Amino acid sequence: MTLQRAGTPAVVVTTTAFEALARHEAHTLGMEGLPLLVVDHPLGGEPAERIETRAARAVSQLLTRLAAAPGR
Repeated sequence: MTLQRAGTPAVVVTTTAFEALARHEAHTLGMEGLPLLVVDHPLGGEPAERIETRAARAVSQLLTRLAAAPGR
C-alpha cells in the first residue's frame, strides 16, 4: 500500500480465505481501489503441481494488472 501511495503500481496478492480482510484493510486505509489478486486457498499442503499451476496463472494476472495500472 505504501508503494501505491508513492505512485508505484502495486497489487496485493491474497488467498480466498483472506480476501475479506484485505478488502477491509484497504477500505480502512482509504484505498478502496487498491487492486487485489485473489488466489485459491489453501496453498499449504497442496501438491507442488497444483501450486505451480496456480502460481503461473497468478503471475500472468499480476503482470496484466501491473501493465494496466495508472502511470505505466
